[in-house]
Amino acid sequence: MTPKEVVTAFVDAHNAHDVEKMMTYLTDDSVMIDVAAPIPLDTKNDVRKLFNMIFSSIDIHFEITGMIAEGNKVFAALRTTGPGTGVWMGRDLKGAQCDVFEGMFCDIDGDQIKTTMFYSDTATLSKQLGGYPPAIDMAKGVDNIM
Repeated sequence: MTPKEVVTAFVDAHNAHDVEKMMTYLTDDSVMIDVAAPIPLDTKNDVRKLFNMIFSSIDIHFEITGMIAEGNKVFAALRTTGPGTGVWMGRDLKGAQCDVFEGMFCDIDGDQIKTTMFYSDTATLSKQLGGYPPAIDMAKGVDNIM
């Protein structure tokens, strides 16, 4: 698979809400930083937990609006949409609508994603999802992840 195909496959698994399939596209020591995440993402299991939380409360969908690759680095521009279907961070999201633009920058190792950094319109996203505070873990040293 090309790096673009790896990212596309990850997004396809995401859109199918297939967390276990998503995990197959992440290396065992994969690092994910998402400034909008409500929990720290220190391990692959944390990433699994996050996406299970998301899929149980939002019928979320990524639309790839653009993608560029150079070597093993891929940037995907995303439009993230979906209706609320359950409880997110203690807030009932039924009737809420998520509609934001995000970016996903990945470092690919073989047929898996080694590092992912999501860039989000966190102010809009947090407002749409009831004003929850993201868990930004600056101790990871964003400058050193890629």
